[in-house]
Amino acid sequence: MKELIKLQNEIAEHLGIDRLPIKYEELELDDSRLYLKEEYVAINIKYKDNYLECAKAICHEYRHVFQIFYANLFDNERAIRWKKLIPNLVNSSTINKDGSNYVNQELEVDAFAFTKYYLKEYENIDVVNKIEGLDKYLDLYIMNNKDIL
Repeated sequence: MKELIKLQNEIAEHLGIDRLPIKYEELELDDSRLYLKEEYVAINIKYKDNYLECAKAICHEYRHVFQIFYANLFDNERAIRWKKLIPNLVNSSTINKDGSNYVNQELEVDAFAFTKYYLKEYENIDVVNKIEGLDKYLDLYIMNNKDIL
C-alpha cells in the first residue's frame, strides 16, 4: 500500500528515526511486534488490508524505536527512567491474564498515547481503544506530554 509507505516515512521523520520495513506475519497474540535486531515491524496478517489497524501498529511500534533512541541519546529524567524500563518491558510472552501488567507500563502508555495523538493530529483519524477507560488516561497523558509527542 502506497499510503502506508507514505505514513511510515512521515512518522519516521516526525520521530527522527529510520523507517523500518513492514512484514505481515501470523501473530497469535499480538496485533504487531517490533523486531529490533532484525530491524522490521511485524503486523498481524489479519490486518493486511486494514489501513487503520496498520497505521496504529506502525505508530505504536515506531514509537518504541523512538523510546529506545531517546533513552540512549539523552540524560534527562525521562531518558534515565525509560532506559531502566526498556529491558523489563512486558510483552506477549510475559503478559498476565487480564493484561494489566502490559497496559500499565509507562512505555506502553506512551506508545498508545503517541498513536492516538499522531493519527488525530496528522491523519485526522480518531483512535478509540478497546480497553475501557484507557482513552481518558491517554488524553491526560497527551495533554501533559505534548512536548515529546
